[in-house]
Amino acid sequence: MEVGIIGAGPRGILVTSQLFNQYKYNSDQSEPLSITLFDPYGVGGRVWRSDQWEGLIMNTPADQVTLFTDESVNMTGQVFDGPCLFEWAPSHEAHEYLTTHGYSNQIIDAADNLGSKDYAPRVLYGAYIQWFYDDLLKLEPEEVTTTVHPEQVTALNTQPDGKVVLQTPDHSFTFDKVVMALGQQDNYLNDSEQALAQYAEDNHLRYLAPTHPGDADLSGIPAGEDIIIRGLGLSFNDYISELTLGRGGQFMHNHDGSLSYQPSGREPRIIAGSRRGIPYYPKAVSEKGYGEQAEPAFLTDAKMDAASVNGKLPYAKFIDLLKLDMALVYYSLMIDERYPSKNASQFKKDFIAADDPEAVVNAFGFDEEDRFDWDYILNPFKDVQAVSTQNYQSIILNWLDNVTVDANKGSKTGPLGSSLELLRDFRTQIRQMIAKERLSNVDYINDFLGKFDSDNNFLSIGAPALRSEQLSALIRSGIVVILAPGMEVKGENGWFVTAAPKRNTDKFKSSTLLEARVPKPDLDISANPVLENLVENGRARTRILQADQKEVRMASVDVDPTTDQLLNKAGNIENAIYIWGLSLEGLRYITSASPRPGVNDPALQTADKIAADVLNVPSAKNVQMN
Repeated sequence: MEVGIIGAGPRGILVTSQLFNQYKYNSDQSEPLSITLFDPYGVGGRVWRSDQWEGLIMNTPADQVTLFTDESVNMTGQVFDGPCLFEWAPSHEAHEYLTTHGYSNQIIDAADNLGSKDYAPRVLYGAYIQWFYDDLLKLEPEEVTTTVHPEQVTALNTQPDGKVVLQTPDHSFTFDKVVMALGQQDNYLNDSEQALAQYAEDNHLRYLAPTHPGDADLSGIPAGEDIIIRGLGLSFNDYISELTLGRGGQFMHNHDGSLSYQPSGREPRIIAGSRRGIPYYPKAVSEKGYGEQAEPAFLTDAKMDAASVNGKLPYAKFIDLLKLDMALVYYSLMIDERYPSKNASQFKKDFIAADDPEAVVNAFGFDEEDRFDWDYILNPFKDVQAVSTQNYQSIILNWLDNVTVDANKGSKTGPLGSSLELLRDFRTQIRQMIAKERLSNVDYINDFLGKFDSDNNFLSIGAPALRSEQLSALIRSGIVVILAPGMEVKGENGWFVTAAPKRNTDKFKSSTLLEARVPKPDLDISANPVLENLVENGRARTRILQADQKEVRMASVDVDPTTDQLLNKAGNIENAIYIWGLSLEGLRYITSASPRPGVNDPALQTADKIAADVLNVPSAKNVQMN
């Protein structure tokens, strides 16, 4: 059998591993297996490649990143156990691998000193992927051959005999089955972005469109000038790190434990903002052990069933259940921290059993400032109306320092950070809720995708607390200025001009506008040539949901949700073509997460399921696809 895999990042390598596994242990091996991987960036893929700035770090603790399976994974393949990223990095084997493969002293030192809760350089994770693949080839069955082509696939077509033909700029390949394991991709600019890009060209300005930060060329941004960055999420943290630490600046610890910033003189001054006007919450320092995840007391199948109306869970009820779980953790830890005369265990028991949990909170007598206020958490500055940019820096610093202190207490200790951590721990429950179609299509489109996705990113997908400490130091040093909520950007008099007009009259102008966001996977605007080709030849379509008697186009590629086989324009299954990963965001939930050991990780389940289906051997039941 001839199998092609498009994408040699973590997903492509996982499928390769599970093809080896299924072929060796579950197939009759009656015919040889040939596997060919395609990726212009080689093994590791785009996001984790070795030629990016080495100061870019992962967003997941090193002990929660793996490519190996374990006993927790629902699969039919044999367990292929091995070290997670943290276990591998400080090992003698890793040191030898990094040294012999020409990695820098900075990366080797980072590996040697990587702690279990540290956030590894992205380059180091790329090295781990490459080592995993190299080590995997040592176990390659005799009847299996594996090849990597560092090429971009530009076209894909099926023949009358069912075989699949892949085209690259220089070659053509024919396969029995193809697995598309695509990661981060670029999109065509929308009308607003295109207008800004054209304005920049007409006025000799710099416009850096949405892209992965590791790809952006920041070398042309001059020192000392104001630049505008739109977006305060993960990419924002990457860009300000590149423009400060990456230009020779240094952070130093003060006597009180805070950081101060020593500039190199090569930095620009960064004027940054967003619609919300607040950086993402910092990720709490991990205190979780192997495979440890909190279990819900309220967001359970039984309670979701009880809250459903005509078989559908109203979105508001979903949020209510989620908030109760978060409040339970928050108040329990708040008691431990500030109310030594109170009994946290008794509070938990009473809160879970109560028909009116809020009455239990009132009975415990929490101070007003210690209350769990969902609306305030989502919008800390909802009462801040007119405020100058200068005064807003004090407001944002006070908030940023407070949430960072809490995050540094740990993911099982800090009341706020631990409650927000549940949004990560409950991904399994939320994925199952989506897979079971518990929400109505209207609620799913308007509320879950339209609101919850954004709120969840803000609350739980922020950078490590260290990055928030660094941002605080950069604001205090004047290197970074955060605009009040409601940032707007336009071209005016030959400049890019930004302001928050609903809060103040302050304006800032610059010759550089940087969009700090990674393009969201969206089949309708994807600039990935193979996806474009699939749409053009009718082999792929955008997923469509019926809502309020209307057809609503989703961003996701449409697939058979039980197998991840592609659905063509007519809605028929393309039996020989599988696709998974980021291209299914919207159909699936949080597709960008790295595989985690000990938690029955959905990416590991999916790789095993697809590999089994490709080889036509029995696959696991009730697989949580990713």
